[in-house]
Amino acid sequence: MTEASALQRRPIAGGRVLVVSAQAAEIAAIGQVLADDELVLQALPDQRTALARAVEMGPDLAIIDAHLPDGEGAALIRPLRARLRRRQLPILLLTEGPDTVGTLQGGEAAVTDYLAKPFSPPMLRARVRAWLARTLMTDRTKPAALSQRKAIKAVSSRRSPTEGIGSEPGTITRYASLLASVPTFRRLSREQLHRLVAQATEQVYSAGQALVRQGEPGDRLFVVLSGHVRVVEAAPEIPQGELFLGELGPGEIVGELGILRKQPRSATVLAVGRTHCLVLPKHDFSQVLQSSPDLAVALLRMLAERLHDADQMLARYAPDPLTGLASRRAFRDQYRGLAAGARLRHSGVLLLLLDILHLNTINDRYGYAIGDEVLRTVADALMEATHPPDLVSRSGGDEFAVLLINPGPHDIDVAVTHVREKLAELATRQGLPLAVSCSMGIASSHVPPENADELLREADRDMHRKKRDKKRE
Repeated sequence: MTEASALQRRPIAGGRVLVVSAQAAEIAAIGQVLADDELVLQALPDQRTALARAVEMGPDLAIIDAHLPDGEGAALIRPLRARLRRRQLPILLLTEGPDTVGTLQGGEAAVTDYLAKPFSPPMLRARVRAWLARTLMTDRTKPAALSQRKAIKAVSSRRSPTEGIGSEPGTITRYASLLASVPTFRRLSREQLHRLVAQATEQVYSAGQALVRQGEPGDRLFVVLSGHVRVVEAAPEIPQGELFLGELGPGEIVGELGILRKQPRSATVLAVGRTHCLVLPKHDFSQVLQSSPDLAVALLRMLAERLHDADQMLARYAPDPLTGLASRRAFRDQYRGLAAGARLRHSGVLLLLLDILHLNTINDRYGYAIGDEVLRTVADALMEATHPPDLVSRSGGDEFAVLLINPGPHDIDVAVTHVREKLAELATRQGLPLAVSCSMGIASSHVPPENADELLREADRDMHRKKRDKKRE
């Protein structure tokens, strides 16, 4: 038997992978690559949050972006291992390219492995599987460190992928024991635990299967015992059609908001890989919650953490409130993923920068309501003239940026013409005596750079060059 086949046979299901990155596209790509391995992924945006929550998660492997909002990813490695008291924790650093890898290998980062971006999905998966196989084999010699995970996996392994078992005699004690290992329920008394699980059922969901769907009644609470789930909300106004809200793994609970708010489900929850849950009826959960201050406090802490994470995500990716377009910050973040995809496909990108002329004059002379309508008109025209995965953003007070992926020969002309036609219609409809127009700059690349700055600067220079040429005419 070869070493490779032995590695492949080592079980890694349930392995915990910490992803430290502020790039939503990067996190989503990693999740897709590892979706079939039944791993538990937890994404955190920066060094501070990773150090604060690492002990709670107890990762078996960490994937760290080389550039984080609060510092270099390599600087997180030693503090993270120290916080977890795991000097040999495998860490995979995602670097900006081969040159960066060489620099880090010569330094003192103590990185276990490197992978240059844009990473190859098969290569990433192979690296993660190999390191997890080695780590989990070593850790299984330490029963105390994995007692909770082993207890959960032992139950999961006895159930078929579609099985749901009620609380028949002999299972209540086992259910109560499982529930007691979950942080939210850890301080409950034996009697309270037994009341919670008296009518509980076990369910095992296959990859892609929905635990709950948006709009359904909130009549059950789900405790994730193994595997992990993805939470999404319907969002027809964006190209993807749904908004990714987060991922939850073992020890997390799902469905509490529907019960607490007495409202239909606000989101859909999908299994990512094989996921084993304990399902508690609404009535039993509500009764124990009313009689247990400890459970109420634990639930408040959990909700506060999720609210904090959601606020951070909203602050980073909230659309422009006037036009509904991506903000400048969101544009820069989303650009990285789109550019990486274009490089993998060997397709180019084209960036169009638009600056509305005389917007301050329009605001002063006709009021901000008319100025806002001008901005919305340009935004609508750009959205109508583009199609997914093109990216349109309001990058400044009177400035818009459009990223065209694999553009056709006439895509720019179509977008520019459409904007001019819409502005002319607006001027006629509002009776504006002055023409509303835009100055424009263009930049393109057959091999898109890592970040948007280079293209934005090139498009800005092109815009100012055209302004100078027009003045000379």
